Amino acid sequence: MTDVRDRTSTIPMPSPEFQALVCGPDFTHLFHDAALWLIAALGYEQMCGANVDILDVGCGCGRVARYLVAEPLASYTGFDRHAGMIEYCRAAIRDPRFTFDHFDVENTFGPEDGTVGANPAQTFAFPYPAAAFDHALLASAFTHAPPAEAALYLGELGRVLRPGGKALLSVSFSQAQRVETRDNRLHVFYEPERFEADLRASAFEARSAGYTYTPGEPFRPGQQPERHYGASPNWYVLTRR
Repeated sequence: MTDVRDRTSTIPMPSPEFQALVCGPDFTHLFHDAALWLIAALGYEQMCGANVDILDVGCGCGRVARYLVAEPLASYTGFDRHAGMIEYCRAAIRDPRFTFDHFDVENTFGPEDGTVGANPAQTFAFPYPAAAFDHALLASAFTHAPPAEAALYLGELGRVLRPGGKALLSVSFSQAQRVETRDNRLHVFYEPERFEADLRASAFEARSAGYTYTPGEPFRPGQQPERHYGASPNWYVLTRR
């Protein structure tokens, strides 16, 4: 992979408002740091390459996309429910391989960013053909979606990913399912046994990756998988059967 620190030099930064929606208002200073960690995780999982078509679910204002422009990807497709952030991505990240789609879908995050969405999330089908992508990233999708939506997304991922394709995703756990406001944003916490039952019922083999993001520290693979409860997310790698 190329030098990640050279990738954003020609791409204007998103507004502080958009950065706050992605990172939380008190953590915009981690906008680049968290993105670099995710880029390293994608590289470690071999989810980037010259022949790779990658899907970014909940791409926001292109926090990861801006670092992928220097990668020899075949294509990148990102989608989000926030029209303003997709408009920014289309204007700022100009690469013919990159596509940014807006879908007017509701979810629990709506009241916080003022875009409630017109279409129910629990019936949302990804408008992409079957087996259209090699891999998918869901960096902050399940952390803001209730379990019924997550189960739907798992089904849609199984449809649009090719056999052998991977999905890298994060999820927050608690002893019982709950939703809370944290850092001025809504966060969804899953009961782990229910989430892992949904994984077993999906089209994927699931692996708890054991990755831990620590601000200011590089990505380190090989940690022992363990469940984190509370704010620290759990990272899973799903492989399409």
